[in-house]
Amino acid sequence: MDLDIKIIRMVWAFVETLNPSSLLKLSDIELIQKLINEIERASFLSPEDSQNLSKYIGSRTPLIRDLVDTQL
Repeated sequence: MDLDIKIIRMVWAFVETLNPSSLLKLSDIELIQKLINEIERASFLSPEDSQNLSKYIGSRTPLIRDLVDTQL
């Protein structure tokens, strides 16, 4: 998996800025798609980047949920 550091930083920036309550209500698949959609609005993603990003976020959903939960 080869993701640009800029994209990885964007993931965590969106995790910190999006509404925590709404993120916690999403399933893992919905959470992954929500973050990918937000990043696609801000930056072009190739199909390969999108797939790699999905894997990256998917492997970190427990951490994302823990971080979001602390924001409540």
